[in-house]
Amino acid sequence: MYNTDVDKLFEIDNMNMSQLSDWFTVNRLNLNFDKTCYSTFHTNYVDLYKFKLYMDGKEIQRVESCKYLGILIDSDLKWRHHIDYKASQIHKHIL
Repeated sequence: MYNTDVDKLFEIDNMNMSQLSDWFTVNRLNLNFDKTCYSTFHTNYVDLYKFKLYMDGKEIQRVESCKYLGILIDSDLKWRHHIDYKASQIHKHIL
């Protein structure tokens, strides 16, 4: 769904989180809130800190970068976190 109204997007996302919670309940699954986070991907500055996502009344943590399939993707899509992470891994093996 394409929508540029951030307020509306977070409203829709929170409704989706409620549906996801129902699905977890029906399928007897639990979400580990300590390991759950989300990131917003954008190329323009948008003040997203006032917006929150919730599931079962618990706030989902927003992070600047998330690891997806071994790749760290940062919210401004500049690969800064992934490059720093890989450089530190290489540095450990060189020394």
